[in-house]
Amino acid sequence: MLPAALEQERLLLAERLLTEIERRHGLPHPINREIHPVITDRFLAAYLPEAREGEPAPLALEYAFAPSLSASLKLLQEVVSESADGQGAALYIHDLDTGVIADSSGLH
Repeated sequence: MLPAALEQERLLLAERLLTEIERRHGLPHPINREIHPVITDRFLAAYLPEAREGEPAPLALEYAFAPSLSASLKLLQEVVSESADGQGAALYIHDLDTGVIADSSGLH
């Protein structure tokens, strides 16, 4: 189990990143986005579906957490759908532990 401080740091960083991605794409900020610290794994994977002609533009990011980069990529492979004429899709994967110094004394 992770220390509470690391869980809280991941949570705050994930919320900040999601808000920045929404701002970048002109999406409305959700009123009630509650991310529980227990599900906040190391990697944040976010996906903005493409806009397709004749369909309403996406108004929300889809996001999930994964324990590894490869798990994040696999997760996105399962949810991304592309069409020949779609536009504006975006993928983001962020390591929420970047800059966190781990205690390497237990690795030897």
